[in-house]
Order: sequence, then C-alpha cells, then structure tokens
Amino acid sequence: MLRNMFVLLLVASAAFAATCEPGFRDTVRVEVFDAKYRPIQNATVTLTYQKDYTTGKGYVTTAPLYTGADGKVTTTVINSEQLASRVRCDIRINVTYDGVTKTRTITAGYHLADEQFQFDAYSLTLKAVDKYGAPIAGAPVRANSMESTTNSAGLAYFTVNKKNDVDAAVVYRGAVLSKKIPVQNDTFYTLQALLYNLMLDVVDDNNNPLDATISVDSQEYSGSSVSVQDTPLARPSVRVTYGILTKVPEVDLSQRESYTVIFDLTPPEITDVSVQMTQNRDMKLRFTVTDPNPLASGPSAQDITVSYNIAGTTRTVPAYVEGGKYAAEITRPPENSLVRFTITAKDKEGNTKTVGGEYLVQPASPPGNATQPPSGGNGGEPSPEMPLTENPICLVGAVIVGLAILWLAYNYITGLSSG
Repeated sequence: MLRNMFVLLLVASAAFAATCEPGFRDTVRVEVFDAKYRPIQNATVTLTYQKDYTTGKGYVTTAPLYTGADGKVTTTVINSEQLASRVRCDIRINVTYDGVTKTRTITAGYHLADEQFQFDAYSLTLKAVDKYGAPIAGAPVRANSMESTTNSAGLAYFTVNKKNDVDAAVVYRGAVLSKKIPVQNDTFYTLQALLYNLMLDVVDDNNNPLDATISVDSQEYSGSSVSVQDTPLARPSVRVTYGILTKVPEVDLSQRESYTVIFDLTPPEITDVSVQMTQNRDMKLRFTVTDPNPLASGPSAQDITVSYNIAGTTRTVPAYVEGGKYAAEITRPPENSLVRFTITAKDKEGNTKTVGGEYLVQPASPPGNATQPPSGGNGGEPSPEMPLTENPICLVGAVIVGLAILWLAYNYITGLSSG
C-alpha cells in the first residue's frame, strides 16, 4: 500500500514539473473494475486531448471504446502541434458504465501504466421461469439499458451500479414483464412469468348485454363478453367501445380476473316539481332527481341547474340539496310576472334530462295562504291547483241584483192579477 502511494506521489510530482513535447504520441491503458475489483465489460471509454492549436483543430475526442472481458481498453493519442508554446499536455479520460460517468485528467507522457477506474457496481443474476417454475431459455432480458438473453437454465448475467433500483424485464410470449429490483450487493433474482385469465362483460345500466368492440393488448374482439386465457400480463391494456362511447377500465388480474364494463345509456328522471314563495318573496323551485336503473351511474349533483326567463332575460342558477330533494332559488321575481323555467339534470356519464314549466307570480297574499303550483312541467308531477279566493264584494252585489229581480217579478205578477 505504501509503495503504491509512493508511486502515485512520484508520478504526480513529475507531471506537475514536466511538460510534454510538441507532436507527442502517447499510449493510454484504462482498466475498469466493479466494487469487488472484478473487471467490468462494455464500459464506454473516451479520451479528449489537444490535436493541435496552430491549424485550428484544437481539442478532439476519440470515438467510444468499450472494455473487453478483462475490463481493459488501450488507445493511442497523437498530437500534431509544432510550436512548444502552444502545445497542451492534458488528456481527459471519461469512463461511463450503467448511467454513471467518472472523469480523470492526466498529463501526456506522465501517468500510470494503467489508469484504473472503480465503480460501486455488483453482479446481478436474473433467472426467468414460467408459472410452473421451469426455466425459460432464449428469452430476451434487460437490466436498466443493458440487454442479454437467458441461457438453457434461464439465467442472464449483468453488472449494475448501486444507485437506484434496477429496472429488470423479461420478454415472454410477446409481453414484457418488468420488475424493480433493489441491488446493494451481489444479487440473484427470479423473474416468474405468471399467466392470467380475463373474463369481461359489457352491459348497459339495466344489466342488458351490449355488443361492443373489446381490445385486449393487440387482440380485438366483438360481442358482449370476452374470455382471454393465459395472458402473461397482470395489467393488460383493455379498451371497450360501444358506438361513439369508449371506456378504458383499469384491470389488474393479480387481484381478480372478472370485470364488468357498464355503459349508462339512460338519462336521470326529474319528478315532484313544485314552487314555493318564501317570506322574502323569493321563488323556490323544489324537485327530485333520480337515476333508477340498477347499474346507473347516479345523478351528478354539480351538473343539476335551473335556467329561468323573466321578461326576456334568462339566467341560470345551480341547484342544491335540501331535505332529500334538490332546490333552486330565484331572487324576488316581480309580482304578476310569468317565470318560465327549465330544470337540467345530468348523470355521472353525461346523460341529460330537461323539464320545463312556468309560474305566474301572484301579489303577496295574507300569511297562511298557499301559492299556486307550476304549470307545464314537461314530465314533472305538479301538485293539484288550489281554488281561487272569492271576492265578498262581488257576492253582496249579486245578492242585491237577485233581490231586485225577484221584486220586479213579484210586482209584475201582482199587476197582472189585479188587472
């Protein structure tokens, strides 16, 4: 150890004091090891050095070189500068492996015979097996960006840096099975290619079968159901199209194998429409929204609104839930004005239903008098109309007129008798 430190200090001091000659030629040998001093194959090595200055070529970088099974690579750099004052003697070595780059600068003619680079890397052995545990031979395997093929025992060998979890994958029956593998030391890991079954049904909100187009990965099927056996992916890409509607269900076959895709085709229902005038003379519209089919998506509360028109001006207000019903308020409509309104309700899949009606705002009536129900309704169920309040002055006049007619008739008949 002390001897190696002495050699390093000797070379460093010589490099500090020495300068290279114009037109130098230097051979550089690079050796790359893992964390346990085992050679790393296929590490990328480049050297950047001065070609010359006078002719304007400046610094150049060699083409990438790759370490062999012994972890070594050797190359020669040639400088063509003729003027000693312009020659530059630095050579920068870049070594990259599995996404990690190490850099070192040496002086031409004054460096170690072997420039050694060590990475915090370890061996990773991947074994690919099928669902029965039998080895999968000849399968493409990947660890991060490095690729290999399993041997007859289903094994593939890699050297990986200990930086993040290794992204490992094996290709089996046309599908890519991937896994994140933690590597802190030499690691052996088994990738098991399980097979799954998928059963999928397509129905409407009444649980009636629907003929649809069903895509499972690269395969396409037609009908109201599909059964796919022995698929290697736990999360296949599934897409279901019915008419202009498309759904992409999240499928995880490692959790369950049976799925139902529901297309809600029926709009919600609007019923029990009624109008109430509050003490502040605001008009409150109350109604019920239901989505009654057994597999319906249900009303979308934020998409339930009331639009109303008074004297040619239209406004829209949101509905809110009150006492198990929906309600919307129209602030102090003018007395004797005709309010035309439209209730719009959507379910969670966008099916829309509208109901219209109108209401004549009466002058303020004494406390306790009920207001009139809305007319129109277009599918709503207004309450029975209340009877109109009778005028007592009109009743007295009618009595007087009746008595006068009876008196005239009596006098007429009496006159006839006396004559």
